[in-house]
Amino acid sequence: MNRKLIAGALLATLVLTSGCLGFILGDTLEVSATKATVGDNALSQTGYEKAKVESLEAKRTFEAAGQSREVKVTNWVAQYEKTVGIDGIAEGTAATFVVVSSPDVKIASKSFNPLSKFDNRDLVEKFVSGYGNIHDIRTVGSENVTVLGTNTKVSEFTATASSHGANVDVTIQATKFKHDGDYIVVLAVYPKRLDESDSVSSLLSGIQHGG
Repeated sequence: MNRKLIAGALLATLVLTSGCLGFILGDTLEVSATKATVGDNALSQTGYEKAKVESLEAKRTFEAAGQSREVKVTNWVAQYEKTVGIDGIAEGTAATFVVVSSPDVKIASKSFNPLSKFDNRDLVEKFVSGYGNIHDIRTVGSENVTVLGTNTKVSEFTATASSHGANVDVTIQATKFKHDGDYIVVLAVYPKRLDESDSVSSLLSGIQHGG
């Protein structure tokens, strides 16, 4: 191999590992997800309204190549709600649809985003039951759907939600997939006595991410 080819190979290696090099040399790594939201057309068809779309920043310390560095991660959360009334239970019970986008943090080809290891049950355990008022989660089934051109498994669960001394049976749907370098997490929670499955399908089809 002549010297020009050797130099070209070394340059390519430096370009590919520049992020890792900065990490080792002490630079603070900043990684941001691209916002994921639901389009207006899907919202108007389903009766859901935007409750909030916000970025959430977190700082974590990672270790790679024998070095420890702080990484600043920016995630996005978009939450949509539909106000419904159920006779005999509560007026104004909210059906909720949440989309989370989180960057796939990679250092030296290793993914550090914990979402990479979560299945749909884990998502419900971490994101939903973490509120403390939802318990007795049971798996119902799942189906494969296509979202943003990606085939993903949407799992359905039932659970019991406690609020103001009353218990309400709820349905939870959850999925996770990767799109353009981000993990996209989708969670839907609504009273079991309502059938929001068609609305959830429409909202899933209406997800927008980047571009």
